[in-house]
Amino acid sequence: MKFSNLKIGWRNLGRNKKRTGLALLAIGVGQFALLASNGLMRGYADNIRLAITGPMVGHAQVHAPKWRKERALDLYIENLSGIITEIRDDEAVGSAAGRIYAPVLVAPERDAFVAIVVGLDIEVESEPYGMLSGLDEPLRDRHVLLGHRLAGKIAAGQGDEIAVVGQAADGSLANDLFIVQDIISSPADLINQSGVVMSLTNAQELFVMPEKAHEIVIRATEAGKAEQIVQRLGQSPALAETEIKPWTEIVPELVIILKTSDYVGYFVVIIVFIAAVTGIANTLMMATFERMHEFGMLLALGSRPRRLVRLIVIEAILTGLLGVIIGTVLGYLFVIGTADSGIDMASWGGSGEVKDMAYKGLNLPLHVYPRLELSDMLLGLVAVMFTSLVASVWPAWIAARLEPVEAMRA
Repeated sequence: MKFSNLKIGWRNLGRNKKRTGLALLAIGVGQFALLASNGLMRGYADNIRLAITGPMVGHAQVHAPKWRKERALDLYIENLSGIITEIRDDEAVGSAAGRIYAPVLVAPERDAFVAIVVGLDIEVESEPYGMLSGLDEPLRDRHVLLGHRLAGKIAAGQGDEIAVVGQAADGSLANDLFIVQDIISSPADLINQSGVVMSLTNAQELFVMPEKAHEIVIRATEAGKAEQIVQRLGQSPALAETEIKPWTEIVPELVIILKTSDYVGYFVVIIVFIAAVTGIANTLMMATFERMHEFGMLLALGSRPRRLVRLIVIEAILTGLLGVIIGTVLGYLFVIGTADSGIDMASWGGSGEVKDMAYKGLNLPLHVYPRLELSDMLLGLVAVMFTSLVASVWPAWIAARLEPVEAMRA
């Protein structure tokens, strides 16, 4: 009997192919919209997560207390080598590197411009996801890299000599001459806008900070281990006088954006819900009224009202399931087709010059590589199956209350 109901339900979908096709199209478009938007949002969330835990912030950071708030030159971490050795001994740590940040004036000739010296461990920062990832050649001693926007502002180019003047950590005057080795475009907006990048050793000499740094950036072997690393390092006597924070506490605003992106799918589910209810309810109501005579015959021959209810519910589920399958196939084809080349969301704004968006000193790439998880497809499936059942309630209630004689006269 169950197989008979299924067969009848399947046959009834073909009675009015145009109406059924429109219902399937509505559900399919809704499911496609869900998968396409979730794929884009997951790809964009990946960009944000990599931008946060990659070049600028890392998975965790170590600072002197109050440095993140005041950014004072004399709030530094001492015994840098010993602390970095302690950090690298943790099996979950992939790398750890010190950094120095200091406001300065730079002068390629007579005019001076405000800039920020960023002293980096060149070897570590040249690795993938480091501040200098993709650097063509190692930074030479007493040479610097200029952010491309700063270089344009001060009219300095490769091979030029610039004067760097600032205040050292001990209160003395810090000044020296450096050669511009290259002009760079960094994933960190701070460097692009005003960065003078030099080796950590040169920065320590310039600002009288031997074995000192303002920040230690820690990158974990796995992103999910950041909290565990922070907890373990927090118990180390060598880091007792420092502040250790995971990336989620350093840039909480971006964490909120990441969490928000996870909920975009639920808003799109509303579209799927409306499409499913509208398409299925309309199809079933029309089919129910068209088959009044048939239902009356079945009741007269001894069929119980609950069998009519089952037939209508089966038709609703089949319609929803077919619509989900169509939308899922289209959604996955969209994601698979764009996963390698990606989608340039910057072009949606009509400008080919903008390649990223700066926020909190980070450059967030706008070239998105969509990806999906199984839960994205299941979300639409569950929503459509639920709405299919809801949409079948009213037609099923009408069919269950039919009187055989009256129905046969219809």
